[in-house]
Amino acid sequence: MMNLHSFLPLLCALVISLSAQQPPGLPAEKPPTPPSIREVSPGVFQVGGVKLEKAARRVSLPAKLNMTDGPLEYLLVTGQGKLHESVLKTDIAPHHLQVAMLLLGAKGMQAAPLTNAPAGGPITQSPAGERNPPLPGEPVLVEVTWTQDGKPQRRRIEELVFNKRAKEPMSKGPFTFTGSRVWQGKFIAQTEGSVIALITDLDAVFNHSRPNRDADDTWVVRKQDVPPLDTVVEVSITLLPAAKPPTGQGK
Repeated sequence: MMNLHSFLPLLCALVISLSAQQPPGLPAEKPPTPPSIREVSPGVFQVGGVKLEKAARRVSLPAKLNMTDGPLEYLLVTGQGKLHESVLKTDIAPHHLQVAMLLLGAKGMQAAPLTNAPAGGPITQSPAGERNPPLPGEPVLVEVTWTQDGKPQRRRIEELVFNKRAKEPMSKGPFTFTGSRVWQGKFIAQTEGSVIALITDLDAVFNHSRPNRDADDTWVVRKQDVPPLDTVVEVSITLLPAAKPPTGQGK
């Protein structure tokens, strides 16, 4: 079982990893300060503002309902993020969330060159020329829980979203831990406030990998399924097993 002391060497390596995401050609700057880590019960750790449950491969964090109506480009942001386009908001540091995911063993996308205006990240192309291909990373299940009228409520986060184009709720499926990057010594998800993105954002910690990830006129709040404004919720993110590669060709 991993204890608090065994986290320390790994945490040092993670900070080095975050620093290594700095694009080449820029002067070296101090990487983000690692969060404090304490064991609150056997196998359960507090990583700054994020709870990590090692055996369940899950992290969780507090948030609030930010919107009950309107268009969406994000599912979760901080106060520095696009609050006018996100169904949830949180006060936790995105850096703490990324460190917690890395401590679970999650692997995001490889660092890529940045433009001089990193907000939102550049649109990328696949080798085949596909515009805005899914960002690489590991699949996660994102769920939201809260109490309403004395009754516990639990929803997959996509159940809070409606697809205007298809005229139906957002289809169920995983999101992707892509990880954010360091730019000129700053962790971009921290400065931009981007945590879970519906519209591809290279600098959000998590991204949407299914169709319409580049269509900003698709997603709106599913009004009948969200709690009242400012309701306190818990967001839980479970690292799922990676998809197995095909066992043969042409089968």
